[in-house]
Amino acid sequence: MELIFATQNKGKLKEAQQICDVLGRRYGVCITVLPMPEKADIPETGTTYRENSLQKAQWIWERYGRSCFADDSGLEVDALDGAPGIHTARYCDRNFESGMDKLLHQLGERGAVQPQQRKASFQCCISLVLSADDAPQGVEAGKALFFDGECRGRISESKCGDAGFGFDPVFMPDAYPDKCMAELPELEKNLISHRGMALERMFKFLSSNDRNI
Repeated sequence: MELIFATQNKGKLKEAQQICDVLGRRYGVCITVLPMPEKADIPETGTTYRENSLQKAQWIWERYGRSCFADDSGLEVDALDGAPGIHTARYCDRNFESGMDKLLHQLGERGAVQPQQRKASFQCCISLVLSADDAPQGVEAGKALFFDGECRGRISESKCGDAGFGFDPVFMPDAYPDKCMAELPELEKNLISHRGMALERMFKFLSSNDRNI
């Protein structure tokens, strides 16, 4: 199955294909992740991850009528009342180095210095839209399906590691409490990530249907 991924982010595109390769072997579902056919700034005017991911998937579906998926994700920091949340990419106008500095500064201002005061999570929602050729029995072509993923952890005291992208250098996942995401081998990071969790739920759904893909 070929799925267009509604993103302009090359890091996300690469990450999604790596995750799909591993999950494909695990669940017996082969998915090739394709880039968008054209460059475009798809509007993201929703108030939830689901609404934003749906806008992007529908944009692809309405123009090309091909199976596609999109995601929307964000970093939620408990001590900041869930911010930056759905505004994560706009938190610092997509300058993540400045964004990490801003985040660490804000936590310092709030006196969140202990690990338990710096709890956070990455959230992700994937919207999947399938063509008639790919849709499982009982699923309407063009109807969006949703899969959520979460990766819990905490914000580090300083930036560490040089892998990954976005806020990975300041996020320490519960699965590896002594390392930032940006210090993990790429494959390990991808499989425990919020996007990895959401994609695994998508694969479980696709593999549960008795059909050839």
